[in-house]
Amino acid sequence: MNVFQLAPGIVHLVVVSIVLVWPTPQSIAETWVVNGPHQLASDANPGTDSLPLQTIDRAAQLAHPGDTILVHAGVYRERVSPARSGLAGQPIVFTAAPGERVVIKGSEVWQPRWRRFSGHSHIYSGTLDPLLFAGQPGNPFQTPLRGMPENRRQTLGQVFVDHQPLREVGDLEELRSTPSSWMVQLDGRELAIHFPHEVSRPDDQLVEITTRHRIFAPRQRGLGYIHVRGFIMEHCANQFPDQFWLSEYPQAGALGCRAGHHWQIEHNTVRHCQSIGIDCGYEGPHDTEGKQPTPQRTGYHLIQHNVISDNGCCGIAGMRSFSTRVIGNIVERNNCNGHVAPETGGMKFHYFVDGLIEHNLVRDNQSYGIWIDNVYRNARVTRNVVVGNRGSAVFVELGQGPILIDNNVLADSRFGLDVKTQRADGIATHDASGVTFANNLVSGCRRFGASHQKKTNRPNAGVSRIRLLGNLFIDNPAGHVDWPFPGLHAESNIANGNRFSSGGAFLVNPWSGMMASQLHEQLVIRLGHAPEVVEGGSVRLNLNEWQQVLPRVDNNLPLPQVSATVTRQLVLELKLGQSTDVTQAALVPGVSTDFFGEPRRAGTTAIGPFNSLSAGMNRVQLWPAAALPPE
Repeated sequence: MNVFQLAPGIVHLVVVSIVLVWPTPQSIAETWVVNGPHQLASDANPGTDSLPLQTIDRAAQLAHPGDTILVHAGVYRERVSPARSGLAGQPIVFTAAPGERVVIKGSEVWQPRWRRFSGHSHIYSGTLDPLLFAGQPGNPFQTPLRGMPENRRQTLGQVFVDHQPLREVGDLEELRSTPSSWMVQLDGRELAIHFPHEVSRPDDQLVEITTRHRIFAPRQRGLGYIHVRGFIMEHCANQFPDQFWLSEYPQAGALGCRAGHHWQIEHNTVRHCQSIGIDCGYEGPHDTEGKQPTPQRTGYHLIQHNVISDNGCCGIAGMRSFSTRVIGNIVERNNCNGHVAPETGGMKFHYFVDGLIEHNLVRDNQSYGIWIDNVYRNARVTRNVVVGNRGSAVFVELGQGPILIDNNVLADSRFGLDVKTQRADGIATHDASGVTFANNLVSGCRRFGASHQKKTNRPNAGVSRIRLLGNLFIDNPAGHVDWPFPGLHAESNIANGNRFSSGGAFLVNPWSGMMASQLHEQLVIRLGHAPEVVEGGSVRLNLNEWQQVLPRVDNNLPLPQVSATVTRQLVLELKLGQSTDVTQAALVPGVSTDFFGEPRRAGTTAIGPFNSLSAGMNRVQLWPAAALPPE
């Protein structure tokens, strides 16, 4: 009997057994080598050490689950767009070669025929070749940047001379008077640059202009299991996400997950982008690259050990970035364009469900340090150093929680750019409930240490279940705490076991819907005298009065002979009169370790973020974190 005489089912089994012995090409992990400066580099090569690919994006098109794209040193002026997802356990890994400097830029070198401005030895102009912007949504120098103050016009374009960013100005008079500046001429067809005074010949300088609106982002939405490791990404003409949840301006970072899931973004530097550095969530309903539907499975990312700095509006942003962990990053000097519209700050998250923000340095941003907005269920913000930001160090808005904010150092918040709000608090909540603020140090914030208010009549916008437990508040000029008077929208609030430097004020505010006169009447009854009324209808009290008039506000004590300073080297100098003044009896549920990750023990652990404190001067290196010996 030959095979053609076998039963059909038996033939089927034989064929299947033969197929299973041969692995598919996708099951064999490849390493694609990219080495742009190599003399034999070509995108027609097989991507080996001896015959490497020239561009990272070519490798991105070839890679399959389990593959690694290994990129050698060089400057790569391209957009990298991964073509497909990895798999759980088989991610697609993009990595810089160990110890090598790999820079991906959204800019091109600009070498026009320079024309010198009459009467000025440092101003030159040149014509923009339209081919510079081929394949892009448009010429960035012809596209206004949204979200800017009304008195300031700016485009999506950027200009860099010898790696330094220059400032865009709006007219010739300002250009003439401002070295290291530039302006758009002839409706975006020409640029004029006022070079730094040390520059004598423009042709001798490296002049770069932004041409691309993304640096590393798929063109397809919703890709997952992609790792990005060890790159420098800079210069990007991305747009401000003006009302991104309903507009045509998505939340689009220079490094963008494109509403993807399970990305790992590690050890990168993302800087000098016109808008967001890294986006890691839902971009918004509008897609600028093909009107693709919005994926619902977004988030589950790990973003760690990156430096995100000097970006136009925001360092890291994400909406619906579920179960995302943001750990060990340096986020500094963002919102450098000075936006007063929302979507700014060091970090800005919406729908931050099951998320973690841990052990980051967030400093000198021109807006809130960390902004958690509109749903933050089971989120945690812990062991961060948030210092020198404009606006509040941590701002929580619109939600029911729960969120735990613990073991942070929040210091030196400055007044914000928006004169309508002028926040400068350690922790501020706005229409937010379910917030536990425990074992933090809040020092030198120009407004309040902690401010909790109901500001609008939005649905589910209360100021209830706020818990201030075991915190240290030191030298916050406007007052240590701004607290809601109990009522319909302000229920079950607790302040217990906190310590306050002497002389600080405590405010009680009327929640939205409560007349200020009603608040004053209630406090007169409870105090036996008329309290001091301040702007907005709030009243100013001392610590004893504050605890007298409010329920569940007790065991809060003054702390004499205390001071705290955070130096520019990020050393905390915390001086105490007696260490026994800051010992707490009970642990806060969910807070089992201190700022250093050391276990806390009931009865011996300290109030504030540090497990133990000594009388006299305590010195702590906040970043990297280390306790220092006494001087």
